[in-house]
Amino acid sequence: MNSNMIVRTGAARATQAGQSATEFLIALLVMLPLFLAVAYAGRYGEIHQTATQASRYAAFQRVMQPDSKVLSDAKIEDQMRARYFTSWKQLQADGHLQTDDTATKLADGEGQPWMWQSVSGEALLQKHTDAKLTWASGSLGSGTVAKSLGFMTKTAGKSYGGTHTAQVEVSLLNRYDQSTDTPGLLTIAAATAAVGDGLGSSGSKATRDAASTLVPTSKIPKALSGLLAAAIGLFEPHGPQLGCIKPDVVYNGRLDGAADNGKCW
Repeated sequence: MNSNMIVRTGAARATQAGQSATEFLIALLVMLPLFLAVAYAGRYGEIHQTATQASRYAAFQRVMQPDSKVLSDAKIEDQMRARYFTSWKQLQADGHLQTDDTATKLADGEGQPWMWQSVSGEALLQKHTDAKLTWASGSLGSGTVAKSLGFMTKTAGKSYGGTHTAQVEVSLLNRYDQSTDTPGLLTIAAATAAVGDGLGSSGSKATRDAASTLVPTSKIPKALSGLLAAAIGLFEPHGPQLGCIKPDVVYNGRLDGAADNGKCW
């Protein structure tokens, strides 16, 4: 009686062990792709965030310099690739941004952040030229904000141009598709629209001329402004200088900024 019970118990345990192994294998087939998907979701999310920042950079660059003859679209695209789609260690001068930053000198897949690699170590962005920049333009619109901006710029004797939309598309290895060894490309895109140059300035004097049309106190005659400043000084010794416009301090080599902003323009 006891020997039969021992044999049956051993057989039941063997059956349970076989069933557990089968359940584990089934669960592994389901969970393993999910684990890989989570790992790649972080990688692709990081690249999407980078594409968004790159589109903002490109749009702002074009807004600051709308003349493509001075700063070409190809130059902005090359700088964007070097500054956003390579590791910071690849930049010249120990990671400091330079006007001649370029990604053309890098081989395919070289200089990629470690986060932008597959679990097998393969670069998700295989070529730097797979990060592409295209442009679109449009009008400022006719809404309340557009009308307000138009009024300000016309008052300053200037005008707003159209919008500049920077569209960044990044073609990557599609590691979400585990059904084949040669999956197609996965495209991640981002875009930023910006408008500017309406109050753009060529220097401190131009800034003064534009600001003087918007600041009423800049129209006060010097004799009267001196009397008003003396009266205000009785209550506020360090009060404002009426009729004085001081530009922001900028370092040497940019515009015509001085060592300090103590000078009234």
